[in-house]
Amino acid sequence: MSADKRTIRQKLREQRKRLPAMVVEAASGAVYAQLLASPLYQTAISLGVYFADENEISIEPLLTGARTAGRRLYVPRGVEVPALVRWEPGNPLRRARGGVQEPFDGIAADLELPAIVLLPVVAWDHTGTRLGRGGGFYDRLLAVVDPRVVRIGLAYEFQAFPELPRDSWDVSMHYVITERRVVVCGDGRDVSFQKGGLQL
Repeated sequence: MSADKRTIRQKLREQRKRLPAMVVEAASGAVYAQLLASPLYQTAISLGVYFADENEISIEPLLTGARTAGRRLYVPRGVEVPALVRWEPGNPLRRARGGVQEPFDGIAADLELPAIVLLPVVAWDHTGTRLGRGGGFYDRLLAVVDPRVVRIGLAYEFQAFPELPRDSWDVSMHYVITERRVVVCGDGRDVSFQKGGLQL
């Protein structure tokens, strides 16, 4: 990891940790509303999801709502060799290395298409470059995910950078959804989202 990446990640993680709970809740609600209105979400059969930590954009309402609507949920498991496994709300979780929650067990499975995978974000730019929690976890995971799966980062507006440092193994996002807008990144699909959101 470059020094620039470390500096940006440390600064923005600290800024995010200081957010008041009401701001996190309002921003998460605005992001969630835009995601639900998107054709990509409405047509998805399966969703790759994450469990929010350190004031990341929360997708708690989605976990129950998506399952009720018949969508299949997949969550990351493993660190050195990460994979997506099927998960049902209420199934037991444990704290993995780095403090992130993951299922106790599960067999690696491919996302059934059409599918989207939702990504936690520390920093992002308009090309789709993303800084995450560190360690390259999602880059390793996404490298083995079907390239037709749409990658959507869920982020705060303040996490936007004009241009982030990028390594050869970094996997780009197709879209970023913040509390204010939906951003189509470099190689994002040309799909119309319902715009909107919350001004913080």
